[in-house]
Amino acid sequence: MKPVYGQDEAVAELVASLIPAASHGFGAFTAMGVDHHGTLVGGFVFTNWSPEAGTIEISYAGIDRRWLTRSVLHAAFSYVFDGIGCQMAIAQTPAQQQHAVRIARAYGFKQVTIPRLYGRDQDGIISTLTAEDWRSNGFHKEHRHG
Repeated sequence: MKPVYGQDEAVAELVASLIPAASHGFGAFTAMGVDHHGTLVGGFVFTNWSPEAGTIEISYAGIDRRWLTRSVLHAAFSYVFDGIGCQMAIAQTPAQQQHAVRIARAYGFKQVTIPRLYGRDQDGIISTLTAEDWRSNGFHKEHRHG
């Protein structure tokens, strides 16, 4: 699995096809895909970048559970925190997508449940990850020694 760049439209189409709430598209965005032996298997779509607040929203999905490797996560969040200088990344997930919610929590995101965020009977989870939490989460060996 390796990060790929310059395929923003293809990545956004893949991610939107896997996230029902994103079927309307993303508006202005940039993206990072994940390639496995020449096939696009996942990606991150970065939207709603606010330089003033230092925040960006992230949507991510893949067709293979193995797509979300440590090196892929490091590449995506290095872009967010080191590349464009965000102080916080934000992800929004339907509560029923428990696997995605668990992944975000394990990676260090703080989470808040918002009742009915996706409709009358569908709660949502807002997950936030600050630059400080990312750098101190110990998930990446790159962070262990400064």
